[in-house]
Amino acid sequence: MRAASCFALLMLCAAARAFAQEDIDFVAEHLPEAAMDNRLLSLPLSYSSNQRQDNWDAQIQASTTRIETGHLTLKGPGVGFGLRRQLGRHWAVLGMAFIDRLSFSGGVESRPVAPIFSATIPLSLPADAILSNLRGDLNQSSAGFAFSYQPESRPYTVSLGAVRQRVRLSNYRVDYLLTSGPDAGTAGTLDYSTDYPFWIPFATFEWRITRAAWQFSPRFSAGLPMPHRGWRGRIEGPGFDVSGDTDTIGRGKHMGDPFAGFGFGVTYAPWHLTMDAGALLNQALLEPRIHPGVDRAWLLNFDWEL
Repeated sequence: MRAASCFALLMLCAAARAFAQEDIDFVAEHLPEAAMDNRLLSLPLSYSSNQRQDNWDAQIQASTTRIETGHLTLKGPGVGFGLRRQLGRHWAVLGMAFIDRLSFSGGVESRPVAPIFSATIPLSLPADAILSNLRGDLNQSSAGFAFSYQPESRPYTVSLGAVRQRVRLSNYRVDYLLTSGPDAGTAGTLDYSTDYPFWIPFATFEWRITRAAWQFSPRFSAGLPMPHRGWRGRIEGPGFDVSGDTDTIGRGKHMGDPFAGFGFGVTYAPWHLTMDAGALLNQALLEPRIHPGVDRAWLLNFDWEL
């Protein structure tokens, strides 16, 4: 029985190796960055029409995210709320807030272990490893504001604003067993739990096309998380417990990448309901190129104007 179990584990790891080439530090960072891109692409600030001066308008938002690399998955729901007040014929001020609750999970796979957050790890690294039991949560929340310019009788809107965003990785851990090098057989845990706060200035340009009861809204969005931060981590093993930050040891600032992407809202006016089909396609097609190592990423997002 023991031999059969070992054989099954080796076969599973061999299958995983066919598509899991990046080391665990690399993909552990890119999963939450892809989730940040999802949110910057779908801020609740798009409204289907101009409003009269001094009027208020509001919307609620529901979304679901799934991001995968190898056997590792980040998924979960998000909610948002937007509020707009028209200041005049052309200008409006917008407020927005959101919160996402995403969970990490993963099966057994083979990836290199090559932590970049410390130069004092007492192991011969990089080394191949069997990884298992990925667990933890990503909670990201934000509140912000924007000003939008939307001329009367014109089909476009330009918005400029900023959000204060907090990305919290809680119990974000994976167990490793080294399978190559002088320290083969060493087992322990990698832990990336920490908080990353950012200020993110952003800009959007949206064009509206109305056809009977339907409205189609292509949109371009861009954002810049500030400040760029070092990637933090901790590695535990037999007789050692080492933590660090890439910025502190001169290995660069890796967390919080600039972002640009496309959305395409499809609104059914009688229901005041919008589905962002463009965000779904942008993340599925472009996110794996923006963050190598992400195999699949999708975002399903709905906005309802009250």
